[in-house]
Amino acid sequence: MAGLPTKSDSALQQWHHLFESRGDVRSLQAQQHWQQLMRVGLPTRKHENWKYTPLDALLSQQFVLPDAPQTLSAEQVDALALPLDAIRLVYVDGQFQPAFSSRDCELFEVQHSVAAERRPLPAAVQPEVFLHLTESLAEEVTTLRLARGKSAARPVYLLHITSGQQTGMNTVHYRHHLQLEESAEAEVIEHYVSLDERAHFTGTRFPFAVGDNAKLTHTKLAFESSASYHFAHNDLVIGNDGQVSSTSFLLGAGLSRHNT
Repeated sequence: MAGLPTKSDSALQQWHHLFESRGDVRSLQAQQHWQQLMRVGLPTRKHENWKYTPLDALLSQQFVLPDAPQTLSAEQVDALALPLDAIRLVYVDGQFQPAFSSRDCELFEVQHSVAAERRPLPAAVQPEVFLHLTESLAEEVTTLRLARGKSAARPVYLLHITSGQQTGMNTVHYRHHLQLEESAEAEVIEHYVSLDERAHFTGTRFPFAVGDNAKLTHTKLAFESSASYHFAHNDLVIGNDGQVSSTSFLLGAGLSRHNT
């Protein structure tokens, strides 16, 4: 019947409510991305790039922001983490957790900022609606930088733990950026897991700027619960004679979509 809201309309209204409910932490960039999201709108099966990505189940959900931060023990985090000799950065429901993270980031310069304080970051190579959603709703940004000519002895391991809720679809977004300067060399491991078996919606964006003659090895491991949804976007901007190896393993989530 004409005039009835569609699933897309309902999802957009809910996301707009989430965006406005924390308007005090939304940066100018987040506001601009929200405007672009509204301009682009949600895709349908008629869009070639989305023909084989069923969105109906996702768009039927009741989206909510995370409750008060989860109280996890070091033992719980260690049980979910990979036993790696690495510089570990831990995030729970979108928030950086210094208590579970490495204090010494060695050669890396690492900055964590709330979204309202974020500095302008490079534009997306090929933006799409869920990229704009992540840029709009991510409340923290982590920026990593490895200076010219430096070679990191250990990888950076970013562990993302997302929980579910009983009252709705927990909606969590992670935003990172890596700047690998000329002739630098590093390895980065992204790891996404679920705290429990309840449904959640994870959005991520992690671009890599790889300078001339720099070398990056990147691995992404998304092992979330079967009830969850995972939408991600990585950009690789590579300078002259730069070398990049990027491998993604997307397992577990009921629906995953990853763009590189």
